[in-house]
Amino acid sequence: MQKLRPRSPYERLGGFVHLPRLIDKARLHRKGLLDGYNYKTTGFDKHLLAFLKLNPDAFEEAAHRLDDDVAILDWVNTNGAKHSPDAIEHWNEAMISRQPDTAAKKARFLHFLKEAGGAGRKDIRTYFDLIEFDEGRLR
Repeated sequence: MQKLRPRSPYERLGGFVHLPRLIDKARLHRKGLLDGYNYKTTGFDKHLLAFLKLNPDAFEEAAHRLDDDVAILDWVNTNGAKHSPDAIEHWNEAMISRQPDTAAKKARFLHFLKEAGGAGRKDIRTYFDLIEFDEGRLR
């Protein structure tokens, strides 16, 4: 089976990193293509939904119902929390620079990096970079 790849977490929509990826995951989930993975309660998906103060099920329904990213962004801007451009950029930087901050998280990170074929790589330090490497966008 071909592994489906949502867009890069670095990609932005409406100023928010990860939002295009969240849209892709919502659509894949609605089609039953995430193999039971509950994107709504984990990782960057959970963080973005919380930052925007959006109901995960309502977001998924909107992503499924609306035709394109601009329409979904309009829905987000209408239904989500309002943040200043500075607050959005601060949130973006926190997500982009996020890396393992405990020994257990570092061990898990290195395990996933090894499974993705990157054992010994020193240039992959953030979770966004690990995603990019695992999905073939970072060589």
